[in-house]
Formats: sequence, C-alpha cells, structure tokens
Amino acid sequence: MKKNAEQTKTAKSVKRRIVFFLMAVTAAAVLTGCTGKQEEAGAKNAAGGQEEAPDRLAGQTALERESGKDAEVDFQALQAENPDIFAWLYVPDTGIDYPVLQSEEADDYYESHDASGAINESGAIYTELANLTNMCDFNTVLHGKTSQNGESGLFAGLYRFADPDYFENHEYAYLYLDGNVLTYEIFVAYERENTSLIRSYDFTYKSGCQQFLDDLYDTRVMGMNIRKGWEEEEVTPYHFLITLTTQKGENSENQFVVIAALVDDAAGTIDRLVE
Repeated sequence: MKKNAEQTKTAKSVKRRIVFFLMAVTAAAVLTGCTGKQEEAGAKNAAGGQEEAPDRLAGQTALERESGKDAEVDFQALQAENPDIFAWLYVPDTGIDYPVLQSEEADDYYESHDASGAINESGAIYTELANLTNMCDFNTVLHGKTSQNGESGLFAGLYRFADPDYFENHEYAYLYLDGNVLTYEIFVAYERENTSLIRSYDFTYKSGCQQFLDDLYDTRVMGMNIRKGWEEEEVTPYHFLITLTTQKGENSENQFVVIAALVDDAAGTIDRLVE
C-alpha cells in the first residue's frame, strides 16, 4: 500500500532526525574543522549514475567538459587547470553546474576572475578564506553573480526558489568533493539585507551558530519560503549548512539566499572535532 502524504512527511522527518543525531555526536561548544578521517570511498551522486562522456566533448578543457549531471567529477583534471578548484556545485533544474573555488590572494578574487583564473567580470562561484574547503564548517557561504535584471549570471537560477511552487518541488543540491559527494536539502530561500554572513556571525562557536539560526527563524519577510518539516527545533548548531548567496547587480541593497542542510555524506568524512 502506498504511503499517504502525511506518512511520507513523517518518514522524511524521522530520517532527518537520525542523520542529524549522528552528525551531532561529534560536535561541542567549539566547532572546528573535520577530524581528518581519510577513508577512501567511491561516491556516486544520488541524482543518477555515471555516464560516458560523448565524443563531442573530446578536445575540451576539463572546465568545459565536467558536469555534476554525470555523477562524477574529475578533480585531478580540474585542479591541473586551476588548483583553486576544490568542489563542484550542481543544483538540478537551475542551470547551476559549476566548480567552486577559493583564492589565497583575496576573498573576492573570483568576483572578477572566472574559474580558469582569467579576468572576467562574470566571476566564478567561490567561498571566502574564513570557510574551510573540506565543507566541515557549520555554514559554508558560496557566492556567485547575477546580472542586474536577474536574467543571467552563474547564480541567476537561485531566484527560481523565490517561487513557492518551484521551491516546493526542488529540494536538493549536490556538492562534489574529491572522493565524496554531499547531498543537501534546501529548506529556506528568501531575500535579506546585503550584509556579509561570514562577518556578521562567528560560526566557529556554538553561540554564533545559534544566533544565526535564531535570526533566521525570527525573520519575517514577504516571499520567504521555508520547507515544511524544517521547524526551528529541527536545525541546530551541530548541522552542516551551505548558504548560496547572490544579488542583482553590484549595488543592490539586498541579497537572495538559498540555505540547505547536509542530509547525506557518501564517504562519511564530514564531521567536527570536539574540543
């Protein structure tokens, strides 16, 4: 017999609680880094199986050739082209299927450089130096550009989550690491003041993480979408979040954010050290 909608929601909520409990047991008041587990594990994306690259891709660079849709990303080839590449972000049905970078030169280096490192005002998707590249922070903030009219740019697809129906029917984002794939469930999308989350909250301490969550759930703005089942008590400082952030043009007073929580860690290497 098929489950009804209420049973399905209950089952998903129970699964989240189990996943989050297992993640929480390794965290404490001070939240720092991964424990350094290095188990080797082949990771397949929940979005589908591996596909053979078609002949039409022959001769392309790794940046042109790779795609999260193929369920496998060749980091050796990508990092040979640019060692700043540490992850690959794929958000189905948004057009977001790009590498993620971090520069040691400056936090905003990839605001004006593309993923190959060339000067390009379209920029690339990147994190700031305050975030670890192993994705073990409480909240990893990923930046990407959107044009002033909202119709183009690497993160223009995020604005689709402003539509309640679209938000309801698009739950997941996938982030590839070398030897792992992380599945995140998108639970909040809204427009906020254009201030730096990294500089507004100290995500290295439980108190800073909790303050972020308190402010998030206290927010009351028109058009804010929160997924059912993700009530305030469901999300704690012991989870692993990504925040995708963009704005329409360089001088916008607001930024649009899509926040997601880790629900599957294929290689089992994402945790935090208790200190």
